[in-house]
Amino acid sequence: MTDPVRVSIYIDPSCPWTWITAAWLREVAPQRGLMLRWRSLSLVQRDGAELPPSVPEHIRALASAGRIQSHRLLRVFEALRAQSREDNIGGLYQMWGERLFGGPARTGPPEPPAPELVAELVAAVGLPGEFAAAADDESWDAALSDSLDAASKACGPHPLSPTIVLDDESLNGLSGPVFSPAPAGQAALRAWDAVRVLLAEPGFFELRRARTGPPAFAAG
Repeated sequence: MTDPVRVSIYIDPSCPWTWITAAWLREVAPQRGLMLRWRSLSLVQRDGAELPPSVPEHIRALASAGRIQSHRLLRVFEALRAQSREDNIGGLYQMWGERLFGGPARTGPPEPPAPELVAELVAAVGLPGEFAAAADDESWDAALSDSLDAASKACGPHPLSPTIVLDDESLNGLSGPVFSPAPAGQAALRAWDAVRVLLAEPGFFELRRARTGPPAFAAG
C-alpha cells in the first residue's frame, strides 16, 4: 500500500467551472490514491461585493446571488472543519452542486440560489442546526481569509477557483485546471497525471488556450 496523495482544492462553490473540475477529481481520486480536501476560496473576499466587468450581463444576477450564498456556505465549511468534519464538507458541496448546477441535461443557466438554500442543505445532509447558523456568523470570515492567503502563497496573488495544491512539503499549487466538459475514464487519469507532473515542476507557471467546450454559467 502506498501513502495517499493529499490534495487541497480551493473552491468557491458558486463557480460552475470548479464544479466540473470537482467531478473530474472525484473520478480520479480512487484510482490514483488521492485524498481530497475541499478548502475555501471566497470570491467575495477576493474581489469584494462588486462583480468584475467581465461577467456577462445576462448572468450577473445569478453570479451575484451565487457568490453571496456561496460565501455563507463557506462559513459552514469552516465551522465543520473546526470540528474535524471534513467528510461532511465534501458531502455538502456535492449536494450544493447538484442543486445549483444540475446534471448534463441542463440546457440553460440555473436559478439564483435563495438565501434559505444553505440551511436546507445543512438539514438535508443531517447536520445539526448549529452549522446552519454558522452561515451568518461573521466570525468565520477570519478562517476564510486565512484559506485565501494559503491559496495565494501556493499559487501567487489572485488565486482562481479552482486552485489545486499538493499537501506535501513543497505545497506546490496551480490555479485550475478548467474543463468543459470534464474528461472521463482513461482521459481523466491522463489529465491528472499531466497535472501532477506540472505541479512537481518548479519552473512551470502558466498554460492556457481558448475555451472551446460548452459554456459554464458564472466565472471564478
